[in-house]
Order: sequence, then C-alpha cells, then structure tokens
Amino acid sequence: MRKLLLVLGVSVLVLSACHKATEDSVTNPSTPREQETKEVTNYFHYLAASYQKALSHEKEAKDTAVQSPMAATLVAMEELQLSNPTDQALIMKNYSDFQKLVQYNTEKWQEEFASWASSMGQSYHRLEHRNFDEKNELIEKLETTTVSQKKVRWNIFGVSSDNAYDYLVLDAYYDDQARHFYLFTLKDGQAQVLYADKTLETISAVNFEETENTDLAQGFKEFLLKTGVTTENEPDADNSALIDKIKVAMESYSDSKSEKFKSTNLATYGRYYGLAVPDQIMQFGQVDGENYTFKWHGYTVGEKRFEILACYVNEAGTEVILFGYKDGRPTILHTEGQPEIEKNEAGTIINAQVHFASFHQPILEGVFN
Repeated sequence: MRKLLLVLGVSVLVLSACHKATEDSVTNPSTPREQETKEVTNYFHYLAASYQKALSHEKEAKDTAVQSPMAATLVAMEELQLSNPTDQALIMKNYSDFQKLVQYNTEKWQEEFASWASSMGQSYHRLEHRNFDEKNELIEKLETTTVSQKKVRWNIFGVSSDNAYDYLVLDAYYDDQARHFYLFTLKDGQAQVLYADKTLETISAVNFEETENTDLAQGFKEFLLKTGVTTENEPDADNSALIDKIKVAMESYSDSKSEKFKSTNLATYGRYYGLAVPDQIMQFGQVDGENYTFKWHGYTVGEKRFEILACYVNEAGTEVILFGYKDGRPTILHTEGQPEIEKNEAGTIINAQVHFASFHQPILEGVFN
C-alpha cells in the first residue's frame, strides 16, 4: 500500500476556509465523534480531510505505530454512515470514488495519453491541478457546462459542492490549436471520456459528449483496470477468467463448510476480528511468520511481495482467504488464529499482526491448474 499512501504527499492541500466546519470537526479532539459527523455537509471533503490528517500524522510520527491514512478514511466513512443512515449508499459511493482518486496515477496516464496523441498527430496540454485544490480554474468553468445537453453535477479533482455528484473528474487535457478538450472521468465507478471542441478559455459554455474515438475510450478504461482504479464487476482483463474460476471454487468451498464467504476489495470491505478486509490486513499482514508487502494491482513494491487477485472473508469475520502470487508463484493464503490488535485510548486500531500461512486445499488449489 506504500505508493497508495504517498500519492497525495506532494500535492494535497487541506480544505480551505469555506469548509471550516468540516476541518474543525476533524481536528478538534474535544468534540465527540457522533457530534462531529452530524455537522458534516460534504462527505467527500470529510473523507479527504480525515485522510490528510492521518497522512500528516504518519509523516510526523515515523517511529511510532499510527493509523494508516486509508484506515483513517475507512473509519471516517463508517462514522458518516452511522450518523447519516439514510445516506449509506451515497456515502459508500463517495468513499469508493475517493479511493479511486487517490489510486489514480496521473503521471502514468500522461505517458499513455501522449503516446495516443502522437499517433493522431496531435499534441495536448495537461490542465495542471492538485487533488482537493479548490482554486483550480476548471471548477468555476465547469459550473455552467452540460453533458449530452443535460445539466450535471461535478466532482472536480476531489472538490464537489454536492454529495450526489454525477461525474468524478480525474484528468483534463486540451489542444488549443485543434480546439479539442478532453475530460477523463468516472461515472458511477465506470470510465468515461468526455469531449468538446472548445478551448480552456471558452469551455464554460460547452456541451460535452462521450468521445467517439473508441481507441481512446477503451485505452482509458483498460488503463484504469490495470492500475486498479476499477469496480468489482470489472476485473483486470488478463485475470478475469482466473477470478471467475476462483469465484466458482469459493462457492464449492463454502458449500463444503456450510459457511458463507464474501468477496471483498478496496471499495467493498469486510471484517476479520474487527479489522477491515482487505485494507488493514494488507497493512498488518505477515506470511509464514515474515513481514510481506501486499500488492493490489500496481500499487506496492517490496522484496517479499504477495500480489492479491481475490480476497474472501467468512460471514463470521473469523477467516480470510487470499488468492494471488507469492513472490511470483501462484499461492493461496489462509489466516491462522486471531490477530494481535493494539488500540489507543480512543479505541482506534494503531497496530496489529495478522498471521497468514499457505493454504493447501484441493477444491481451491484447482483454480491455478
């Protein structure tokens, strides 16, 4: 998770004064948590502030076990759902999109988009931005725009005036000479490339449409899939068949044990003795007694690494099964015993040890044959 945790390190600014109520609720330790979340009016900004606070704390306390930024964001999401029970689905959408914004690799897409533009004999400028920067010029310009002739609500690089926004903008490129303007977005978690034949200066009166360039649209979709900015029903194309086999095998395994197992990912988590699955087991997991760096798609590196293909947790929250590659070899891991969990006085998990071991189970091992 290391790269994921550092993505915003050089670029993030905490929300400005117009969201002071949100900031105060995050930074004032004397305010009860239940009261804090009731005051929140912008879910995405609250999640961002919680992430940034934990990121700053992590940097300041290098020698101390602290809550990871993504774990802090998960806690913030659960608090929002507790205090706003009628908005649970909307809060989960904001949380899922927040993770995707954090995971999005701006520099890598810039390389791929430049390659596509070169093949078209074109050259583009990237609209410079920082996540959660409310002063970005695109925010004001998009307020009066439409998509397919309909007024829409925008979340622009993590800045949104409406919890129920329609589009999360991840990137923007324009070509003054050819008057092309592209927005690279997510709509309901799915990749969507919007196009207009305007310049940056004249974009405020524009109507966007989905690009008709199928190569670009498919290229962006595949880029998000291979870098992990994806939904559960859109696995990496290279592993989709294997993931389908894992799903069938887990159904057979569940039937053999008369116990249900739930598939989880970074956006749809489960619980294992109170730990978030997979977020916190990736943070605190060990394999055969050794510390491992867990990788989901393209995010983390390490000398000893386990790359996760699929993650399952049982309904009781006492057993986790991981399918993936241990140091490049197909492997199934299984939790052993209860994790060792350390909490601070407020009850926040600050450290843990989750013990995994190789799992040799005939029904499940068949997926790699």
